[in-house]
Amino acid sequence: MNKNVLLLFIFLLIYLFSIGPDPILGDSLAFTVVASKGFDLATNATNHFLYINSLAVLHKIVPFINPHYLFVGFSIGCSILTLYFLRKFLFLFDVKEDIVDVVILFFGFSFTFWRISIITEVYSFYLLFVILFLHQFFLFIKEKRSINFYWSSILFGLMFLIHIQTILLVPFYLYFLYENFKSNKMNIIKGLLIPTVLFSVLLIPVIQGKNSFTAIFTDDAWGSSFFHLDFKTFIKSLGRNLVFLLYNFLFFTYFIIRGLNKVPFKKYFIIAILPYAFFILKHDVSDSYVFHLVPYLLVLIIMAKGLENFNFSKKYLLAFAIPLIYFMTFKILDFTKTGESINTETGFKGGVRYLFFPPLKGNPDILKFIEAYDKNKLKAKPAFDRQYRYAKDWMLIKSNY
Repeated sequence: MNKNVLLLFIFLLIYLFSIGPDPILGDSLAFTVVASKGFDLATNATNHFLYINSLAVLHKIVPFINPHYLFVGFSIGCSILTLYFLRKFLFLFDVKEDIVDVVILFFGFSFTFWRISIITEVYSFYLLFVILFLHQFFLFIKEKRSINFYWSSILFGLMFLIHIQTILLVPFYLYFLYENFKSNKMNIIKGLLIPTVLFSVLLIPVIQGKNSFTAIFTDDAWGSSFFHLDFKTFIKSLGRNLVFLLYNFLFFTYFIIRGLNKVPFKKYFIIAILPYAFFILKHDVSDSYVFHLVPYLLVLIIMAKGLENFNFSKKYLLAFAIPLIYFMTFKILDFTKTGESINTETGFKGGVRYLFFPPLKGNPDILKFIEAYDKNKLKAKPAFDRQYRYAKDWMLIKSNY
């Protein structure tokens, strides 16, 4: 078997054996229930128009498969394809094959990517489109072929239909148009028009009165804080997100630092990453680690450059050590007072195991949450009201399979 195919097959098996018994609480549960019931044509910021309706189409095509496993299978498929195209992307930067393999192994095992690959969540689908966009984008910069320019523009427009987070890449895209077509205004117009036409699909429900224009960009909570900058929140967010970053990259963080001066197209990288850094630090939310994923695709290039000339003949061992570190972390914490406290508070999710070990197999099923809610064992119970309704809906859907 081809080595590249073998790596992807290994991840396919690992992800399949990591699936939990039910959708996890949060967006995963909501997406599963909503898509199981049919199409959702609203275009609000949390709906993810193209994603939720892709799931609905999939469910219509194969209605006899448990939607949880069907939708997670879709996520896994998108993640495997993301790793495949990430490989092609790395080669654009003249990264050697052995280092490419190490980077693919590292990213496939990294906590956030592993976790979003095995749940019903928009990010595996979105990352696939982002890596396709970046590949076409830098391919044009290197080879100047019009077809790559048109593909990058189309993909950029489609990305808005998947996640409005794409707005953070607008400065990156505008700089690309200016830098490459400042003497060709017609191509700048084309580069603006193509994504705008695709983005306009989001305006159809607005015209129909199904949601407001501002709802496309933000929900009420984030909208009210958009122009508000709180220094304490900023510092707290910085600490939280550094922990996320370090837990994902572990000792590979060293290679990022080592590769900073070696990466090409520095201006593109800076312009792409800075809006994400600002957004992440401004909004201190517990799941901000998912917003790291798009910048990670570029940080991986920096890391790959840092791995060059690193004289360790068995670099693969570095990547294969990552799952072991995650496992040991959860096992050690499980025996501490901190671990006991986490398990008491979030045991219905899986406690320490859920927070520090990517696989979900072996975690409690959703009945554990329902029982905890019914017996008033949840801290801040009202915050779970909506999730409880989704959980009850899911149990009805699940009973048909």
